[in-house]
Amino acid sequence: MSTLLKYPKSVWYIFGNEFCERFSFHGLKAILVLFFTTIQEYDHDTSTILFHMFLVCAYLSPLFGAIIADSYWGKYKTIYILSIVHAIGNILVAVASFVTSISLNFQRLFTIIGLLLTSIGAGGIKPCVSSFGGDQFVLPDQEDYLRKFFSIFYFTINVGSLLSTFITPELRKSIQCFEKDSCFPLAFGIPAILMLISIVFFVSGKKLYKINKPVTSIIPSSIGCMFYALKKKITASSNEVQRKDWLEYADNKYSLHQIFELRSALDVMYLLIPIPLLYTLFDQQGSRWILQGTLMNGKIDFLNWSIKPDQIHFINPLFVMIFIPLFNSVVYPFLYKIGINTPLKKITLGGLFTISSFVCAAIIQYIIIGQTLILPSNEAQLKIYNNFECDITISGSLIGNFKIEPLDVLHINYSLEEFNKTDNISIEVNPTCQLETDTLKQRIFIVRKRVTSYFLTTKINDGIELIYLNELKKLKSGNSNLRISYDHNLSGKIMTLRSTNNKLSVINFKLPFNKNTNHEIPVGTYDIYLDDEQILQKADLLPASVNDLIFHHSINHTNAKLITLENGKYIHILWQVPQTLLITVGEVMVVITLLEFTFTQAPLSMKSFISAANLCTQAVGNLLIVLISKMQLFENQVYEYMFYVILTILGLILFMMMSAKYNYKCVTVPSPDQELQRPRGQYIVVGPHK
Repeated sequence: MSTLLKYPKSVWYIFGNEFCERFSFHGLKAILVLFFTTIQEYDHDTSTILFHMFLVCAYLSPLFGAIIADSYWGKYKTIYILSIVHAIGNILVAVASFVTSISLNFQRLFTIIGLLLTSIGAGGIKPCVSSFGGDQFVLPDQEDYLRKFFSIFYFTINVGSLLSTFITPELRKSIQCFEKDSCFPLAFGIPAILMLISIVFFVSGKKLYKINKPVTSIIPSSIGCMFYALKKKITASSNEVQRKDWLEYADNKYSLHQIFELRSALDVMYLLIPIPLLYTLFDQQGSRWILQGTLMNGKIDFLNWSIKPDQIHFINPLFVMIFIPLFNSVVYPFLYKIGINTPLKKITLGGLFTISSFVCAAIIQYIIIGQTLILPSNEAQLKIYNNFECDITISGSLIGNFKIEPLDVLHINYSLEEFNKTDNISIEVNPTCQLETDTLKQRIFIVRKRVTSYFLTTKINDGIELIYLNELKKLKSGNSNLRISYDHNLSGKIMTLRSTNNKLSVINFKLPFNKNTNHEIPVGTYDIYLDDEQILQKADLLPASVNDLIFHHSINHTNAKLITLENGKYIHILWQVPQTLLITVGEVMVVITLLEFTFTQAPLSMKSFISAANLCTQAVGNLLIVLISKMQLFENQVYEYMFYVILTILGLILFMMMSAKYNYKCVTVPSPDQELQRPRGQYIVVGPHK
């Protein structure tokens, strides 16, 4: 019968619209975290929080989009209006990325407004586009065409995601504009243009579309039924007949059919309770994993090109497209033979693959960061830095006699069985330094389980002094922790770190008057300048490194030395491929199977309700990431990754227990006569949507 009806031409406009919209959304999403950290100067935790709050809004908006489409505007008008909102948001973010003349706080506010509009627009149209495409087919006559439509639709989504995830990071880093080492305005501008093109695609097909009028939405009536049933149950008298199901208390206002369908929907929603824990892993590909990539070496020498940290994850949509037909034709038939033959079992297995990807991420993070220096409870360490261009001699009852070379550091380990100790030390500066006062006696403190550091330098009156330095530790972000120590002659000078790989990549700061200061510096190799005078060449600041940069200024010149106390490993970014492949397998088995399960198990009149609930689990997962990041429970990112692993394992065990008692339902498709009697648009057909 389907051969008698032609494939609707209108859906090709929908494909074009969806490709451009997904390119726009995923392109913006791919580079967003690095925009927060590099341009808007947020720290890693705050950038992670902002990124996932953006996703929270994007995945809560479908609930409102479904209600508006069902009850008020209809799908066409909802898609059209919210696409304009989406485009305005994209444009605001692009504008905020190149308007640097305004204050940073105003630029940040401008960006947040743009992201809020983008999330409302992108999320609001999410449950509408695929269902609007489904409305273009005549059922049941074109069921085969409808299945092909959803396959092409999902392929279009992934092509848009694949291209944008590869292209926008390339535009961000490979092109320099506005005298910066990157070009975020172009990288955000192209997705904004694509969003405008998507609107043109969509509007161009209006004359060909089959546009159904909105009817009463099942979502508000379902919520009303639940509240009414709860109210009746709470206020029911003791003489009233007890009901088996609390929803049955609404039977005097709602039909038994409505109550039955709502109960079926709630059974499905009950199984969604642990699912947000899986989304806490899936969605960190765009935040924590990109930040992990900034600590890794992306160079491909034979291509004279570098893989960007926000670009490596383009293999996710690439392998999604490869894995879907592979799993359907090979993997799932094999799993069926060994007993993994239901959607809920496939979701459970996919959850294990997803968890294993985060175990890999934790291992990679541990290799990058390395071990942190932790002193035993009965040990202490003393460090004394020599800021002079001549030798100094130190003696004391505890430390003995030592000589420290120019611009060098003395390390002494102590064994303290009971208490912290003090030592009176004598310092003598070599006469070649020609100081008026070249000796010093001072008491120093040695603290158990601590590294105590002192900096020997000159006073303003040409005397010498020993300054206590705060303890240096590896940073959670994995960036280099750089402490700069100098004599009073350099206070107020401008220090510049210029990347050797990109001369436009510049970090500037003014040296304060307190003679030492700490800075978090991105991993890289830098030439170091003071007031435009080059002091050091090719200083390597490695991942998770702890560094001391010592300056000494004399009349005619300035000397400097970089001392690396601790460092991690600078491994290649391709080591992220295994974890990305594992999480892609998990995505295919969890996300796509979950879409299939919720669609087939939901009552016919509750498709939009369950679709919105499914998308809300992703919002809740992102909200959990925000809360955990906000609490700052861990100083080491490895521990945070393992916390998510343990949390998700517990969630997966809970899901297995909950799903063990689930009875699968066979939702019948109404006959053509019944279909004619049912109001059109009563439910939204939802296909796969990333």
